[in-house]
Amino acid sequence: MKIINYKNKKRGENSPLRSAAALAVAVVSVACFAARLGPQVLAQREAAALAAAGFIMPDGAAELLRTGLTEEDIDENPETEHNQPEESSKAVRDPAEVQSTPSSSSAQAGSSQAPPAPSQAPAASGSGAPIQELAIQNSGVQYQNIFVKNTNQNHKIDIKAELEKPPAVKIQADSKPQVLIYHTHTTEAYLLQEAASVPAGSESRSTDTTRSVVMVGNAIAAQLKAVGIGVVHDTTIHDSPAYNGSYNRSRQTMAKYLKQYPGIQVTLDIHRDSMTASNGTRYKPTAVINGKKAAQIMILSGCDDDGTLGFPNWEYNLRLGVRIQKQLSDLYPGLARPLNFCPRQYNLNMTKGSLLVEVGTEVNTLDEAVYSGELFGAALAKTLLALK
Repeated sequence: MKIINYKNKKRGENSPLRSAAALAVAVVSVACFAARLGPQVLAQREAAALAAAGFIMPDGAAELLRTGLTEEDIDENPETEHNQPEESSKAVRDPAEVQSTPSSSSAQAGSSQAPPAPSQAPAASGSGAPIQELAIQNSGVQYQNIFVKNTNQNHKIDIKAELEKPPAVKIQADSKPQVLIYHTHTTEAYLLQEAASVPAGSESRSTDTTRSVVMVGNAIAAQLKAVGIGVVHDTTIHDSPAYNGSYNRSRQTMAKYLKQYPGIQVTLDIHRDSMTASNGTRYKPTAVINGKKAAQIMILSGCDDDGTLGFPNWEYNLRLGVRIQKQLSDLYPGLARPLNFCPRQYNLNMTKGSLLVEVGTEVNTLDEAVYSGELFGAALAKTLLALK
């Protein structure tokens, strides 16, 4: 299916392209509502609306509309993006509302949902809410096929220069533990099967590790072990029964393993994202890789932007992150969302090879997420083996 991809020069710029893009997003909202009227009505309304907007209707008009959006068009506030890492549920304003928001305000964008009670994880089953499939595409700083979304105020990024700087990682394929995979929000779960709306009774969190981000961690670990890279995959549940304090608890887990296995050089906090519009629509970012649908992946690399985070070696994480981003973009075009380079810490100050990775959202299927874990693991293994 054809993906409509649009890229603006400046956020909030009133160009014909942005106006058309905004109209296209509005079409998505209409399409979600029209889906309740049946696929034929949906196809007719999408076709008419897209024609009016000046777009070509993708092949298979009755299929779920896939719109190529950029990170700037979906200004999400994931639960991994907050100054004090235990505090608010994930939410995203409607993309049509985000169109006119200045980029400088994205870091302060408030959640459209009330924060949870102090000891509770965000409650968000949203049964019956429509699911909109999309591909979050190229935006931000670009070098070749690599894109980075930089939300720092005091630090720019030169991707080419970062690729030329060596990471502080030297891997030996001798099966000794050199990579730690863990989950600060271990209960983050996926749908068990594809759906057009959130199934009744479904939960976005589960202590059943066979349907959570733990399965993604397993897939990544398997790819690393297959090439002789030693891995520790910790499946401790850090966010249940209490959600607040998750990052403090995962930090203790990290410290334990770093002491037990001093050869660990790379730590990966594997999450899944969540993007909910103000009208309740849940967004599902996907890519088709080798003919199979995968959940899109976002690497997050933090920055001590104003010197207050106690994060002196963040540059080394970024060097590793952009190399993995390049490998993903080379091997699996469309799988990676732009790397998120942001003024956050998230325990990434524990080593010089620490990254946070978001795999899909709560409305991606478990199969899509696990497949993405396999692909990410393969790209990561290739990246690490080159760092000897």
